[in-house]
Amino acid sequence: MTFSQSVGKGQAPVNCKLCQTDGPNQWKCMDCNILICGHCKDKIHSQFKNAQDHKIISREEIGLHREELDFTNIKCHEHNSQSSCLYCNTCEILVCPKCIAKVLHKRHDLIEISDNYTLKVERLKEGQRKMQKSNSNMKAKKDELNKLMSAEHSKYSKVRQDILPHEKTVKEQVEIYFKELLNKLDQSHEKVVSSVKFDLNAISVFTNQTEDKINEVQDFIGILNASEFFKEVNMMQKYTEFQEPQIKPICISPPKFVPGNINHTR
Repeated sequence: MTFSQSVGKGQAPVNCKLCQTDGPNQWKCMDCNILICGHCKDKIHSQFKNAQDHKIISREEIGLHREELDFTNIKCHEHNSQSSCLYCNTCEILVCPKCIAKVLHKRHDLIEISDNYTLKVERLKEGQRKMQKSNSNMKAKKDELNKLMSAEHSKYSKVRQDILPHEKTVKEQVEIYFKELLNKLDQSHEKVVSSVKFDLNAISVFTNQTEDKINEVQDFIGILNASEFFKEVNMMQKYTEFQEPQIKPICISPPKFVPGNINHTR
C-alpha cells in the first residue's frame, strides 16, 4: 500500500480477503499475507492446508513485526545497480555507497536504515496516539454537548409549560407581552440549539476523518515493502497533522418566567 493509494480510496474500508465484506479486519496471516475478519479466521482460514502452522497476528501487532521487512535489498533511486545501505537524515532519503561517495552526503547525518525505520514508525504511532487522544477528547465534548442539548430542551419545555397556561388567564391587552416573551424564548432556544448542532456536526466530521486516518496510518505501518515505506513515510507523517475544531462555549439560557401579576406599558 502506498500513500497515494490510501488517499485515493478516501474512506473506503479494506475488505476481508476471504469473504470480501467491509467489516472490521482484525487479523493478518503473515504466511498468506492477507487481512481477514474474525469469522474467516476461525471458520475459513482454519481449513487451509497447514493452517495450524501459519502465523496470525492482530492488526495492532503488524507494525511490530519488523523482521518481515527486508532492508538489504532496497534499490537506490539514483543508482539502479546499487542497493541502499543507509538513511540520510539531512536529505531524508535512502542512500547507497555511490551516493555516500559524493561530496553531497559525506558530512551528512547517516544512520542505519532499520534504525530510521524504527524512528519513523514511532513518529507515526505518536501522531496516531495524538489523533486517538484528540478523538477521545472530542467524543467527551460531544457527550457534554448532548447533555447540554437535553438540558436545554428540558428547560425550554418547562418554561413553555409555565408560560402558556398563564397566557389564557391574563387580559387581552397583555397578549402582545406574551407573544414577545415567547418570541424571545424561541430565539434564545434556537440560538442555543443551532450553536450546539453546528458544534456536533463539526465533531462528527472530525472524528470520522481522524478514525479513517488512524486506520490508514495503522495499515501503512504494516506494509512489508521497505522501499514503498520510505518512499511515502514523510507524506504519511504530514497526513497525521490535524487541527481540532473550535467548540464555542454556550452561556445562553432561556429567560425565566415567574407567574404573577404583569404590568406592561407600551
